[in-house]
Amino acid sequence: MCPSSPRFLTADGDDRGNWRSGAPSLLTKCCHDIDLLLWVTSPHTPSTVSSHGSLVHFRRSQKPVAARAAKNCLSCPAEPSCIYSAKKIYVEHNLHSQQNKGWPNKIVAPEIEDAADVATAEELLLSRLREDGDEERPYYGRCVYEAGNNVVDNQVVVLSWDDDVECTPTPRHGAKTATLTMIAHTEKICERFTKVYGTKGELTADSNTIKIYDFASGETRVYNPEQHLSSGHGGGDIGLGVAFVDAIAAVKDGVDVDEAQRTHIRCTPEEAVRSHEVVFWAEQARVERRVIGWNEWRN
Repeated sequence: MCPSSPRFLTADGDDRGNWRSGAPSLLTKCCHDIDLLLWVTSPHTPSTVSSHGSLVHFRRSQKPVAARAAKNCLSCPAEPSCIYSAKKIYVEHNLHSQQNKGWPNKIVAPEIEDAADVATAEELLLSRLREDGDEERPYYGRCVYEAGNNVVDNQVVVLSWDDDVECTPTPRHGAKTATLTMIAHTEKICERFTKVYGTKGELTADSNTIKIYDFASGETRVYNPEQHLSSGHGGGDIGLGVAFVDAIAAVKDGVDVDEAQRTHIRCTPEEAVRSHEVVFWAEQARVERRVIGWNEWRN
């Protein structure tokens, strides 16, 4: 299994905004990919983890020479040629090209959603982008190389599962390995690509399509799940909201709480906590540069 999660750091503040420091990048931007790995292997618990990653690009040593001492995009001589220009990302691309007053522009200027027209929205954005100060606050107009980012911009996680010969009920959970690759510099923006290799076929999935190739027949089946594209996280936000409301309605109709959880939400609080545990487990392995066993970490 090889999920890959690309992310473009400057598009939503991962480098210059709210998520540039203070928590592992796996936690703030990639925990859903760990969720996926644990979901497809549930209830089999991983046995070991290792991880490697670093901050390669978004740091002062990589700042273009042409930027000189500038710390804000709107006053930087290198802004016209910089692909990480805040003006390009928020104003020219998201606002002008896409007429977008939602995410990520609403993170920069929350009041932009109520702007009467594009001109007003642009002035709101530019006003916020001109703001600058110390590195304790997220300033979305700040140079990405001067933003105090301390989270990795690339990371690989390797998880392994032992052969569970005593597993009941059957079928037995066999040994397996999964890798997760997270990368900042990519054509895709916050989209995931997943590949699952089995003994009878393989499955490929992206943000729109699922393909299953059958080794025996040589046939490929293609599925295009219904999506709520107006919602965040590829439609997942609305999906979760609907599932939660359906679960509450079922309980009001007399369904047992645990049964409503299984039927509609299809995830327990324990499973949600477990995915976060695995994130911290993997991050410790990265920092300590070693393979860590699950039982060792839990104890």
